[in-house]
Amino acid sequence: MKTRSVLLVAAAIASFAAHAQKSCSVPAVPDANVTAEQDRDHMLCQVGLAFPNLPPLSQDPNRPKNAWPRLATNPEGSWTDSRGHTVVRTNFGLWHTYDSDAGEAGGAMSGYGDYGPESTPRYSDIDLLKMRNGAPVKRAEDWWTRRRPELLALTQQELYGKPIDPGIAVSWQVSAESTGVEAIGGIDYSYRQKTLTGTVDISTYPQLRNRPVVTAQCRLPAAAGRKYPVVVTFGEGVGRFQYTAPFDIAICSYDPKAVQPDTGAGGAMSSYLIGLVNKGQWRKPEDAGALVAWGWGVSRLIDRFAHDPDFDADKVAVEGHSRYGKAALVTAVYDDRVAVVWPSDAGALGTAPARRHYGESLEFVASSSGEYHWVAGNILKYAGPLKEGGYLPRKVELLDVDAHSTTALVAPRAIFVTNGSDTPPGSGDAWSDPRGTFLSGKMASSVWELLGWKGQVIPAGTVFTSGSDESIGGTPPFNIAFIDGAVGWRRQVEGHTPVPNWPTFVTFAARYLKDGRPVVRAGQTFKLSNAVAGAIVGTAMASDPEGEALQWQINGGTGVYKFAIDAASGAISLVDAGGVDRARAKRYTLVVTAIDGKLSSKEATIVIAVP
Repeated sequence: MKTRSVLLVAAAIASFAAHAQKSCSVPAVPDANVTAEQDRDHMLCQVGLAFPNLPPLSQDPNRPKNAWPRLATNPEGSWTDSRGHTVVRTNFGLWHTYDSDAGEAGGAMSGYGDYGPESTPRYSDIDLLKMRNGAPVKRAEDWWTRRRPELLALTQQELYGKPIDPGIAVSWQVSAESTGVEAIGGIDYSYRQKTLTGTVDISTYPQLRNRPVVTAQCRLPAAAGRKYPVVVTFGEGVGRFQYTAPFDIAICSYDPKAVQPDTGAGGAMSSYLIGLVNKGQWRKPEDAGALVAWGWGVSRLIDRFAHDPDFDADKVAVEGHSRYGKAALVTAVYDDRVAVVWPSDAGALGTAPARRHYGESLEFVASSSGEYHWVAGNILKYAGPLKEGGYLPRKVELLDVDAHSTTALVAPRAIFVTNGSDTPPGSGDAWSDPRGTFLSGKMASSVWELLGWKGQVIPAGTVFTSGSDESIGGTPPFNIAFIDGAVGWRRQVEGHTPVPNWPTFVTFAARYLKDGRPVVRAGQTFKLSNAVAGAIVGTAMASDPEGEALQWQINGGTGVYKFAIDAASGAISLVDAGGVDRARAKRYTLVVTAIDGKLSSKEATIVIAVP
């Protein structure tokens, strides 16, 4: 029996194959009769694009060498290969292929390799430790004050869309509690269960057709009088308590579709949360897609946790699978209160690089009538060949960010990345590009290392997967957890499913959720008495509940680059005596954090007074 995830992929492909761009003529104001195809086509028209005229699949000179129609009676439907992969052509002409070690006898071969990281030919790499203008990123403050803001702005502009106002009011109701006992490994765990329901205020646009609601069913240990760390899942159910209960961690199953449906049909993109923000108008190319809307709902849950006696809003992990894996990643990128994130099998425009033509592609997500609504319309600008009349390379060459960029925006928080085997019957994960996902974590790790943390840790001598069903280069072996660093990795042999990884994830997450967060002493002020380069101004103070050694970083403030902080001791020194305006500046500020190797303190502001 096929899994629900595979059925969703099949439905998306069917929707994709059945429709192409039709017209720029649409109603001036969208209503409930607008179809997903109309909504997508209106976005194409806004960015000045039209689908190219493509030859029949069987006559396409770029068709894969070893692929054929899945149904001989439907040559224009989806294709497959000897490994059972799904092979389709996007509306922009790019074929999905699977370049395996078996060469001509393997999966559908494009003739171009995977055209991605560590392949030849390849797209230009995006160096995370180099500014867009080429300036190097050498220190933590370079990341926090320059490169990270640049990457975040580009991610919001080119991939997912503008943030949605966190100030939209939500009124909460909490259901009556129920109780129960769950037997796990021969031990009984008593629990309480309640449902949180947040009704979103629509007074700014009362004509909204459908009111968004933030709702989550939560199960937590029975003992009251304390706040529990919590894992928020995208709709996996409170049954996951079987994994979190032994760690004294709560679980909340969040319903993203009550905030924004997983479709553009029925005028959904001009209703619910996105319609509220846009006041019922057509979505613009820079506006948020469903991934951002779904993440907004999780952020409002975290708001609620701060006022709930049972949940620790400072210790929140987020998990999602497949399309919701993309949403989990976006949630953590847009909300730095998420301490740990698990984007399970998140694939294209999630954890798999767009700069790899393996499995699902940027072009499919951007233009499929079943998926385009996930992301910002601006991503359509990067679909199609780079040179008119060509095939490869594609316009993705011009994209300023990619999956490793969004992964790096989580740093130095913890991220657990997973994928399945490529081709088990009925539930293969090749569509989600396991090797590409592994490479994103590998490439993003340079940022964790810059910030003084371990990123992805794969021991020397690890034997990578290979064979007829594997992407060239492979991944670390199946069913082994690599969680020594803050960028965890595990690949399950079972295929496209999160279930086998839950025990490892909770073990990984508990390292952070059960840790005591360092606290920087409030109200620290020092006086600049000696304006000579190298002079010590003072020493920042912080405490850690477990007494662990701390590492200091500067995250911002008016004194950035004028002052420095010693990572180990917290000693603050003057580095740019000439940059200190002693005649007019009365004070400078440094926004700092202290890190214990698991959690960062909250940002704190240190004042340096100038006599």
